[in-house]
Amino acid sequence: MSANSYSGGAVMEVFAILTFLTVVFLFVRSRYLASPLSEFETTSRREYLIRAGEILQEQGYQIVGERIPHELASFFGNRKFVTYIVVDYLVEKEGVHYPIKVRSHRDPARVSGAWLRKQFLALYSLYESPIGYLSPESGTMEFVDFDIDFPGRYYTKRWRMRLLWFAIGLSIGWLLSFAH
Repeated sequence: MSANSYSGGAVMEVFAILTFLTVVFLFVRSRYLASPLSEFETTSRREYLIRAGEILQEQGYQIVGERIPHELASFFGNRKFVTYIVVDYLVEKEGVHYPIKVRSHRDPARVSGAWLRKQFLALYSLYESPIGYLSPESGTMEFVDFDIDFPGRYYTKRWRMRLLWFAIGLSIGWLLSFAH
C-alpha cells in the first residue's frame, strides 16, 4: 500500500466528518437557536413598535403579548400553502382582549374596504373581536370590526321576531278578554 492512497482516504474521511458536523451545526442552529423577529426588523420599525407600546399603556391597555405569530394553512386542490400572520400587540382592557396592528409606513394613506379585508379579516376570524389599528405618528387608534351577513341569518331573525310579535299579540288579547 502506497502513502498516496492512504492519505487520499484520510482526506475523504476528514471531509466526510467536516460535512457531517456542518450539517449538524446548521440543523441545531436553525432548530434551537432561532433569533427573535425583532432582530431582522429595521430600526425604524422597532422604534414604531416601542412608541406604539407606550401609547397603548398611556391609553390604559395592559399588554398581554408582543409580536405573536399565527400559522395559517390554506389548501388549494392537493397543495398546501402556509403563511404567517403576526399580531403586533395583544392587549387587554376591561376584561376584553384586542389584537393590535401598528400602522406601517408602507400602509396606504387612504383606507379601502378591500384593503381592510385583506389585512384584518384573518385576524378577526382568529380573535373574534375588533382589531385595533394604531398609528404611532398621530397616537390615534381606530378599531376595525366586521359584520358578516349571510342570508340564513336574516330568515332566522325574521322567524324570531314574528314569533315574538305573535306572543305579544296573543298575551294582549288574552289580557283584554278578562277586561269585560
